[in-house]
Amino acid sequence: MAQPERDERLARAFLELADTLADGFRLVDFLHVLTHHVTDLLGVDASGVVMLDGLGRMVDVTASSDTAHRLEELQTEAREGPCHDCCGTRERVGPVDLTVPGALVRWPRFTEAARAAGFATVAALPLRLREEVIGALNVMHTDTDGLTPSDLRLAQALADAATIGILHQRLAHDQAERVGQLHTALNSRIAIEQAKGALGAHLDIEPEDAFDRLRRHARAQRTSLTRLCEEVVQGSTDMALFVTPAEEPRRE
Repeated sequence: MAQPERDERLARAFLELADTLADGFRLVDFLHVLTHHVTDLLGVDASGVVMLDGLGRMVDVTASSDTAHRLEELQTEAREGPCHDCCGTRERVGPVDLTVPGALVRWPRFTEAARAAGFATVAALPLRLREEVIGALNVMHTDTDGLTPSDLRLAQALADAATIGILHQRLAHDQAERVGQLHTALNSRIAIEQAKGALGAHLDIEPEDAFDRLRRHARAQRTSLTRLCEEVVQGSTDMALFVTPAEEPRRE
């Protein structure tokens, strides 16, 4: 990627992550913007976000792929993995080479599942503003040398920008906003899972492909992924739109 193009993408990423006070803000859609920019700018193979609820428990919110979603869910269920450690220590975890024996000792279930999915190295970065940690950003690569120090510094900067945006959005509303956001996020996840299943069955494609087509179509039409999935589930969107994956919108 040429430097001018990369600079333009960086500027667009930070601008989009600052836009949280507009009407219709949805946490899942906002965090999909974060994972999109992380995978695009860093060239990682997958990324995902977990958030902490009011009791400090991890909630799987979003990921760049269906495979990454499953690994995020595993971390919340098994209470192990880079995001689990990151939320506990409030510090960056990794990059961790999953191909060495120590990784299997540290995170047995997560490492086995991540390796089976083709990932060789992972890292997790806190969604943190000063002492407050609201979640963690997970990045994964199929190459053991795929996560460089400069990549992780950029990932942390994007995570910081997203954290500031979320906290500013919460401050603009009442104290119940945090609970309400996560509740809405879980409902959005259900709609996304239902839409993946419906589209996959209709087109006879794998869930990973169905999720990618939904995500691409939402970005191409500059619409909410959650809203699109709700329309698919309700039957108000023509499934023929997804026969061919949509092109990503041009960057102006």
